[in-house]
Amino acid sequence: MKNYQRVISLVPSLTELVIDLELGDRLVGKTRFCIHPKEKVVQIPIVGGTKNPDLEKIFSLQPDLIIANKEENRKEDVERLQSHCEVVVTEIDSIAGALKWINRLGEILDTEEKTLQLTRKIQEEL
Repeated sequence: MKNYQRVISLVPSLTELVIDLELGDRLVGKTRFCIHPKEKVVQIPIVGGTKNPDLEKIFSLQPDLIIANKEENRKEDVERLQSHCEVVVTEIDSIAGALKWINRLGEILDTEEKTLQLTRKIQEEL
């Protein structure tokens, strides 16, 4: 598994997840809609919106991983980004799907223990 250090999130909820997993220092870009937690996202560069990312700005930040979502991001943008670095496209349509993707992103970002703790906590709350 690759050790991703330069991550761009194109989805607000996934930006929050990366920060919740204590990996916010790896975020080198976010959308203008990624506003929570305010005190932790304020320093992360904005790379446009979910539907209109600034691809040139993204390329200039030299990410090694981009996190996107099938519903939030346009296919043509994702395809162009894939020609420059790895892009993970989540597809979340249920609580079970969200838990699956939390664990999957934990594997990708090499923080499985934290994601297991988080998913257990969510399941207990449910």
